Amino acid sequence: MDRILEGRYALITGASRGIGRAVAEVLGRAGCNIALASRSREDCEAVADRIAREHSVRAFPAACDVTRSTSVRALLHALRKWSADRLDVLVCNAGYRFVPEIWNTPLDGTPPDKLEEWYRSVFETDTLGAVFSTYEALPLLKAQGRGSVIYISSTPALEGFRGPPYTVAKAGVLGLMRDVARAYGRLNIRANALALGNIKTPATFENLDPDTRQAMAEASALGRWGLPEEVGGAVLFLASDLSSFVTGQTLVVDGGALRR
Repeated sequence: MDRILEGRYALITGASRGIGRAVAEVLGRAGCNIALASRSREDCEAVADRIAREHSVRAFPAACDVTRSTSVRALLHALRKWSADRLDVLVCNAGYRFVPEIWNTPLDGTPPDKLEEWYRSVFETDTLGAVFSTYEALPLLKAQGRGSVIYISSTPALEGFRGPPYTVAKAGVLGLMRDVARAYGRLNIRANALALGNIKTPATFENLDPDTRQAMAEASALGRWGLPEEVGGAVLFLASDLSSFVTGQTLVVDGGALRR
């Protein structure tokens, strides 16, 4: 059971650090060959080298700006050559960086000169990035007659929060997931999403003061922050045959903060 993805191929966007890197490491440990994409190929190279060495799998680092459809198309072209037209798992993880000012500002508090910039920037990375990645991956998945697409969203998409640019973008990701699940299920292509709560990545955790960190930990039933590796475990479940009859679903990974 340890290598339940033996010989399969996965593409993970936003894979050079944080949650994406942890997902790549978990899938690699399970025997999956990994294509890692982020804006920095150099950052991906270090992760790819370690995964290939430690887990005896193939790993392919690539630079990609998911906000540009041409960049995503070039990524999939390179992946096809590397994997011989094989793709079993797509993880749409690339997301806009955590900006406390955006996160903590309600709609009516948004500076007029920031309104379009904030909403477009987050939407283009999180939502359109997932759209472009899925669009380019679908021909591969359809040709082989199977696949699992996993979208990384967040709990604000389910219950709302103070920073609507993130909420709007992540809610769009959930809508995309449901459409993909409905449209391609008969082709044995599954689509699911994770709605993440407070996950302890440097990009988020280190931008918060100690009181806020503690308050966010106490918001969960488990009384702590989640770890990127725990997100990796949830992705592994959705990527593998353990979830072969699961599609169109949103799995909440938040330590029990959202209970309904």
